Amino acid sequence: MKRLGYTRFAAQGGDVGAIISHAMAQQTPPELLGIHTNFPGTLPPEIGKALQSGDSAPFTLSADERRAYDQVRDFKASHFAYATMMATRPQTLYGLADSPVGLAAWILDHGDGYDQPAAAITAAVLGRPINGHTAGDVTRDDILDDVTLYWLTDTAVSATRFYWENKGMSALGAVNVSIPAAVSVFPGEIYQAPRSWTERAHSNLIYFNEVEKGGHFAAWEQPLPFSEEVHAGFRPLR
Repeated sequence: MKRLGYTRFAAQGGDVGAIISHAMAQQTPPELLGIHTNFPGTLPPEIGKALQSGDSAPFTLSADERRAYDQVRDFKASHFAYATMMATRPQTLYGLADSPVGLAAWILDHGDGYDQPAAAITAAVLGRPINGHTAGDVTRDDILDDVTLYWLTDTAVSATRFYWENKGMSALGAVNVSIPAAVSVFPGEIYQAPRSWTERAHSNLIYFNEVEKGGHFAAWEQPLPFSEEVHAGFRPLR
């Protein structure tokens, strides 16, 4: 950012972008005013250990903490196979470069907190709500554009290597962020971060809000509510 001429800036991210934003925040460069994320890393270490051992939710958890615990446990048990494959055997995924149907199937199967495939993506492809969840602003052409981008540039397999090169990273594990941080929790996210865990991971939490609609691909699905959240989160930094 300094090479580009920016002397003051903020960072925003969801999914991998959240990992990057958190890494920047933990480096605390003086130019970084704060971060906003819609996919915060908040799982306390003791919760991570309990999940890894397959234990039931600790009885000491509050209702929203128990909900988050169950959501993460379900995600790791039933929706994480794609990431394990890309992290351990990325070069075996030649089907992504050999067949546009195979590539489309791989991309479409990514889930969110509502379902797998993600409710918004499935609704956009089928042109109707799925289990009461709409596609938001995502269209079938948007989905085709996304698949086509990887197909025409032949970058599907090389993109999977990010997982290989970052084995062991956790997008959900609690971070230690001391600079100003804003967090928006979308109802269809993989898990709804409890405020209690969020405050532990972000000691200078300047904004926290639970949004009415939107999932893991919030910026794609609900661009207006998403942009409003970013504006609200960064407003205290002006």
